[in-house]
Amino acid sequence: MRDFFIRGFEIILTVVLVMAAVGVAVLAIGVLMDPIEVAPDLPPLEGPLMAVVILLAGWLGLLAVGGALFLGLGIYHNTQRTADALELLITLRR
Repeated sequence: MRDFFIRGFEIILTVVLVMAAVGVAVLAIGVLMDPIEVAPDLPPLEGPLMAVVILLAGWLGLLAVGGALFLGLGIYHNTQRTADALELLITLRR
């Protein structure tokens, strides 16, 4: 049952990260097409430079968050493999 939840979390995490990456790309394309009003006193976000900034910042943020979450999942899998290996070693020595 525990593996079901871990595998489910991996699938959900992958889907959410892919959707977020597509969302960042769509936002960057949207900035190219129509400027975004940030605040009444500030100039709007527009132009290719702003689109590149949004792409880089968004994807670097996704890389950091997704990498940290997948690192945690990797630690879980390594711990599980180590426990299985130690269990096998104990049963072979008896």
